[in-house]
Amino acid sequence: MTGARKGADLKRDPRFALHGPTFHPEEAKENNWPGEAKIAGRAVPAGAVTTDEAGEQPDGGTFIADITEVVITALDAEATRLVVEPWAPERGLRRAERD
Repeated sequence: MTGARKGADLKRDPRFALHGPTFHPEEAKENNWPGEAKIAGRAVPAGAVTTDEAGEQPDGGTFIADITEVVITALDAEATRLVVEPWAPERGLRRAERD
């Protein structure tokens, strides 16, 4: 959307983080908790923009997401330990468990 505040914010500071819904596991139903996810990176202006099926260019600026980190947080199979799995291009996938 032309003039959108988010586009201006991303041009000023391209960092972004997109979080999935956050809620705590229910007591006695911990195995049902789907976990949480976060994707972070930088929004890079897309430059030349292609047209849509109707032959029109989108209104406003467009960006490409340069992903720098993905983190999945969940519980282990027994729902007794927190499992954090971060991924970054330079480090690859890691896994850490905590009580």
